[in-house]
Amino acid sequence: MLEGNSWWSSDQNRRDVLKYSAAGGTALVAGCLGGSSSTDRFRVFDPQSSGTLPSERHCNPFNPSQRGTWHPGALIFDRPAIHSPAKDEVYPLVATDWEMTDDTTLEFTFSEDWTWHNGDQLVADDWVMQLQMALAILEYQAEDGERPHQFLESAEAPDERTARINLHDPLSETVAVQNAIADFVGDESRGVFTKHDDDQWSEWHSQVTEADDSEMETLLEELTTKSYPLLEDAVGNGPFQVADIGDNVMVFEKYEDHPNADNINFSEYSMHLYENNNPTQPYANDEVDAAHTQFPVEDDVKSQLPEGHTLIKESFSTNKLFSFNCGHDVSYDTPLSSANVRKAVCHVFDRDQVKQVLEGVNRMFDWPSCRVPGNVLDSGSHEAAEWIQDFTEYGQNDTERAAELLEREGFERDGGEWYTPDGDRFEIDVLGGTKRKEFGVLKDNLNEFGIATNQEEVDDATLSERRQNGEYDMMPDGSSANGVRAMWALDLVPGWLQQITHFDPEAEIPMPVGDPEGSSGTKTINVEEHIREWQITDDDQYHKELMWWWNQTVPQMETMYQPDAGAYNADNWELDAPDGIIDGTEDALYLIPKMDEATMEYTG
Repeated sequence: MLEGNSWWSSDQNRRDVLKYSAAGGTALVAGCLGGSSSTDRFRVFDPQSSGTLPSERHCNPFNPSQRGTWHPGALIFDRPAIHSPAKDEVYPLVATDWEMTDDTTLEFTFSEDWTWHNGDQLVADDWVMQLQMALAILEYQAEDGERPHQFLESAEAPDERTARINLHDPLSETVAVQNAIADFVGDESRGVFTKHDDDQWSEWHSQVTEADDSEMETLLEELTTKSYPLLEDAVGNGPFQVADIGDNVMVFEKYEDHPNADNINFSEYSMHLYENNNPTQPYANDEVDAAHTQFPVEDDVKSQLPEGHTLIKESFSTNKLFSFNCGHDVSYDTPLSSANVRKAVCHVFDRDQVKQVLEGVNRMFDWPSCRVPGNVLDSGSHEAAEWIQDFTEYGQNDTERAAELLEREGFERDGGEWYTPDGDRFEIDVLGGTKRKEFGVLKDNLNEFGIATNQEEVDDATLSERRQNGEYDMMPDGSSANGVRAMWALDLVPGWLQQITHFDPEAEIPMPVGDPEGSSGTKTINVEEHIREWQITDDDQYHKELMWWWNQTVPQMETMYQPDAGAYNADNWELDAPDGIIDGTEDALYLIPKMDEATMEYTG
């Protein structure tokens, strides 16, 4: 998710303060930085408008603050290959080919056609330097006996055209490639940012890869805080290079020596900043030609949009969920530590009542909980849409089933009110969520069923602390849902989600899959190992059983999802690319000009 405005400070100089006209649009910067005409410039809304200032953005992928490695770094730097999380496909870019030379060795072949913007050849060593630095950082951060990276062991460049990745375990080729080109510790997946013969990168590389533990802390403090290079000084390798950096607009000009330059019929690409992160009005006013996110829009706004309004990135969405404290390895005593109790709460919930109060572009998640994006289930584009036909469906206000599950756990109902096995009134503490309509519906459903609720709002710091310590019963949550495999990343489910929902990583699931009564008994799985085996073997049975574990354990329950598309004005522009790029990547507006199998043309 995009950072907010936490990087703003009170002592910014006058040049760094964005200026706005009384009418609410941006005040144009003098000369070429203006955006009045798009005949030779593709104008894009900057999604970090209220965050990082252009003059402070840098292209150091290891420094998470004031970063420019995504916007606009993903435009001016190219990457070895492109992974589409929504389609689970990989497309070549700088690396024209790859192969598993043996079970644990993956080799990429780099094109000879790419150069840095100063004319130097882009070589495999440039990317390998970045990988080696990331792996060295992970090695320092790893606990004794743990792998620094779950799959990648090391990287080397035997020659200028070859990048060799050594793996801990055998992996399928697609999964190996996805892991090699993914983020490790920063934004590395968005480009090759390190130039192997650049003095600063060369010095940092040798220091980080050769330092002992006593030296690493100081080195990492420097590497992760330095703004090198600043965006205005960055030498990239993508289809556009830095031309001018203003207060509220960044302009990039076509790099004529890029291998795809002849397929680009416009000379400039600009990114425009506004006072908030919502592009709807500037887009409707023809101040920008496109935006990465915040679409579709509410019905009453649609009439304001350009006649040629066209969505991209339609496979992306965000989920809204109920999160439960599963109680594993925490001292807080929660009645929701039982999966049957969590399932009972989910059964009491009435989705139909939420449909009456839906706001904006939220859509109901009308399927069994399964940790698959709603867009995927809606389109039926993955086998998971078939697998879940027999899964337990919650949200039907099935109070009879809820009562049965509670009674199994020793809860009793007296005078219409439920009591815990210890004889206490069954009350659920909800942490936050007072503005979430579905939580209001759930509270009413629970109260009517005889379960008391107490809702408490706290500040962000307190919420984070209590969530991590497992000091709550339920809370709202939201997350991106941008791909079937991406939803099960090792650092996401057994990492982050386990830390906030506190589920037991060793779980028994009823078998066969689809039968909650377990007519064939149960199967014990380790969630992390199951995900790893899925990655190694690419066997969908692991995925199917993980979905069933999610459905029967319900550490979270999906309640709604919201499409998270981008848009462009097809009255003046034509974008053509494989579905996996135009609808399946976050960076579609940056990636299309880079690829020989995709085109972006001015047609107005």
